[in-house]
Amino acid sequence: MDKKQIEKILREIIGKHLEDIHTDDIDLNSELADLGVDSLAFSWILVDMEESFDFIIPGSDILKLKTLADIVGYVGEHIAK
Repeated sequence: MDKKQIEKILREIIGKHLEDIHTDDIDLNSELADLGVDSLAFSWILVDMEESFDFIIPGSDILKLKTLADIVGYVGEHIAK
């Protein structure tokens, strides 16, 4: 799976939890918190990511996932293993 496919899936996941933002309007470098992702929404995003990409995200890595670009890179590294 390439980065564009990962990004598309992640945009769908994030969009599912953000009703006021169109997924195409999410800038890769925008902080999720600035987009309105609160801790509850982020928890659901993590669950959906784990289910979609079939790996568990350790708690120690969660703080590294601040932007869509961070998440795309992280997922790309972990599904390639």
